Amino acid sequence: MKIELNKPLSVFVRGRRENMEDYIFPEQDIATSADFFFIVCDGMGGHTKGETASKLACEGFAGYFAAHPVSSPSEPYFLDAFDHVQGLFDAYIDEHQETRGMGTTLVMVYLAPDAAHVIHCGDSRFYHFRDHELLWRTRDHKLVEEWVSQGLISAQEALKHPMSNRITRAIQGYGVLKVKPDIHVIHDLKPGDYFFLCTDGIYESITDEELADIISSPVNDDEKLKIIKDVCEGNSKDNYSAFLLNIRSII
Repeated sequence: MKIELNKPLSVFVRGRRENMEDYIFPEQDIATSADFFFIVCDGMGGHTKGETASKLACEGFAGYFAAHPVSSPSEPYFLDAFDHVQGLFDAYIDEHQETRGMGTTLVMVYLAPDAAHVIHCGDSRFYHFRDHELLWRTRDHKLVEEWVSQGLISAQEALKHPMSNRITRAIQGYGVLKVKPDIHVIHDLKPGDYFFLCTDGIYESITDEELADIISSPVNDDEKLKIIKDVCEGNSKDNYSAFLLNIRSII
């Protein structure tokens, strides 16, 4: 089996921030339907540190996949790739002590012959849409998400909680924070399915329901992404980045 995509589309906008701490791979406007993995990262740590972290993570995964090609990836393969990237962070911080504390979220989809593998750390998100339905999305690694799951606060209270931006996982190097990613495998795939990867600058402006309505609307994919971008431009206080991927066929 092979998953074939229509041309991948991306958003990469600084928004109201002074600097751009997001990073996507492949870089904006150069992704093609021949690419088999897509990454969205949201860096943190202040000026230069956040953008260094997000770029280092994207390029680290890309370098690992290029150096260790496999036909059928498994969870250990992605954990090894994650360890490799954490090692790059440790080495970089050793050489540049002023960057200690930098970090980045990560969401990635890797298209294997028989499945889509989603690797996730932090609060950047992956969505899987079919027709008018949201089939699945990642669960944010946030403190308020843990409180909701424990029944301490409601989902509505979490949206406006003063700790709503406190994440519980990020790539920062094992010398700073030892974490593992969540890995999810999607076998149920059909032509016409959409994947949407984004930073929190997107979903702070658009609810899951609104996003599903946009993705399922009858306009073309460029217009769908333009609608999302226009909504964020008027509402988001953050950088906002995303990939919109549409499965053309499965052969």
